[in-house]
Amino acid sequence: MRDPQYLARGMIREVALPGGERLKVPGIVPKLSATPGDIDWQGPALGAHTDEILGRLGYSAAEIEALRARKVI
Repeated sequence: MRDPQYLARGMIREVALPGGERLKVPGIVPKLSATPGDIDWQGPALGAHTDEILGRLGYSAAEIEALRARKVI
Protein backbone atom coordinates (compact mmCIF):
# COMPACT_ATOMS: atom_id res chain seq x y z
CA MET A 1 0.00 0.00 0.00
CA ARG A 2 3.02 2.30 0.16
CA ASP A 3 4.59 1.41 -3.19
CA PRO A 4 4.99 4.67 -5.18
CA GLN A 5 3.99 3.12 -8.51
CA TYR A 6 0.96 1.42 -6.97
CA LEU A 7 -0.14 4.72 -5.44
CA ALA A 8 0.57 6.69 -8.64
CA ARG A 9 -1.72 4.32 -10.57
CA GLY A 10 -4.55 4.95 -8.09
CA MET A 11 -4.63 1.34 -6.92
CA ILE A 12 -5.37 2.49 -3.36
CA ARG A 13 -7.92 5.25 -3.02
CA GLU A 14 -8.97 7.17 0.05
CA VAL A 15 -12.68 7.89 0.40
CA ALA A 16 -14.70 9.79 2.98
CA LEU A 17 -17.41 7.91 4.85
CA PRO A 18 -20.67 9.69 5.76
CA GLY A 19 -19.37 10.51 9.27
CA GLY A 20 -16.24 12.10 7.80
CA GLU A 21 -13.91 9.20 8.62
CA ARG A 22 -11.36 8.45 5.87
CA LEU A 23 -11.00 4.90 4.56
CA LYS A 24 -8.49 3.40 2.12
CA VAL A 25 -10.07 1.09 -0.46
CA PRO A 26 -8.83 -0.76 -3.57
CA GLY A 27 -8.90 1.27 -6.77
CA ILE A 28 -10.47 0.23 -10.07
CA VAL A 29 -8.64 -2.44 -12.08
CA PRO A 30 -7.86 -2.48 -14.99
CA LYS A 31 -7.05 1.13 -15.87
CA LEU A 32 -8.57 1.78 -19.31
CA SER A 33 -7.80 5.03 -21.13
CA ALA A 34 -11.29 5.56 -22.60
CA THR A 35 -13.25 4.34 -19.56
CA PRO A 36 -10.94 4.50 -16.52
CA GLY A 37 -13.69 4.01 -13.93
CA ASP A 38 -13.86 5.64 -10.52
CA ILE A 39 -15.23 5.11 -7.04
CA ASP A 40 -18.30 7.35 -6.76
CA TRP A 41 -20.08 5.57 -3.92
CA GLN A 42 -18.79 3.51 -1.00
CA GLY A 43 -21.91 1.36 -0.78
CA PRO A 44 -24.86 1.28 1.60
CA ALA A 45 -24.55 2.10 5.28
CA LEU A 46 -24.05 -0.86 7.59
CA GLY A 47 -27.45 -2.46 8.19
CA ALA A 48 -29.25 -0.45 5.50
CA HIS A 49 -30.85 -3.58 4.03
CA THR A 50 -31.18 -5.72 7.17
CA ASP A 51 -34.98 -5.44 7.46
CA GLU A 52 -35.48 -6.13 3.76
CA ILE A 53 -33.25 -9.22 3.73
CA LEU A 54 -34.65 -10.67 6.95
CA GLY A 55 -38.17 -10.05 5.63
CA ARG A 56 -37.32 -11.99 2.47
CA LEU A 57 -36.05 -14.81 4.66
CA GLY A 58 -39.44 -15.00 6.35
CA TYR A 59 -38.90 -12.95 9.51
CA SER A 60 -41.86 -10.82 10.58
CA ALA A 61 -41.49 -7.16 11.55
CA ALA A 62 -42.02 -8.15 15.20
CA GLU A 63 -39.29 -10.82 14.99
CA ILE A 64 -36.88 -8.34 13.41
CA GLU A 65 -37.63 -5.78 16.11
CA ALA A 66 -37.06 -8.45 18.81
CA LEU A 67 -33.66 -9.26 17.29
CA ARG A 68 -32.83 -5.55 17.27
CA ALA A 69 -33.96 -5.17 20.91
CA ARG A 70 -31.69 -8.07 21.91
CA LYS A 71 -28.85 -6.39 19.93
CA VAL A 72 -28.53 -9.43 17.68
CA ILE A 73 -28.75 -7.08 14.71
